[in-house]
Amino acid sequence: MAAPDFYFAINATFRHLHDVYGKAALIDYWRSLGREYYRSRTDRWKNGDLQTLAVDWQNYFAEEPQAVVDVTVAAHAVEVNITVCPAIKHLRDNHRDIVPYFCEHCDHICGAMADVSGYTFHREGGGGSCRQRFVQLPSGTEEARKC
Repeated sequence: MAAPDFYFAINATFRHLHDVYGKAALIDYWRSLGREYYRSRTDRWKNGDLQTLAVDWQNYFAEEPQAVVDVTVAAHAVEVNITVCPAIKHLRDNHRDIVPYFCEHCDHICGAMADVSGYTFHREGGGGSCRQRFVQLPSGTEEARKC
């Protein structure tokens, strides 16, 4: 993404949806993004392997200004270690009031992306740095994520 000010827009969008429609509606919006907006990415994940998912995240963060991210492939998983979250950094650097649930968008968007492509998703940390893990489900396994 060549326009980091987009982070201002998503922070404001999250606040608006939360304040006007409630947290459940915001979560539904996030999960819809993961299932629908990112469908071309999740189709590649579903039809590829762990390396496909890892390269996708490497390419994604290569376009994000000021991101410091390491993507590794482990046994049955891809780990995305975010040392500097580009969104949080840009919002902080510009003295924006970050919604307290900002990092939850990764849980729900990435969680929905994982659900439709044969992975589970888990995030540890937040507030500017976190570790995200996509674990490949055994072939033929379906797992329903809880919102």
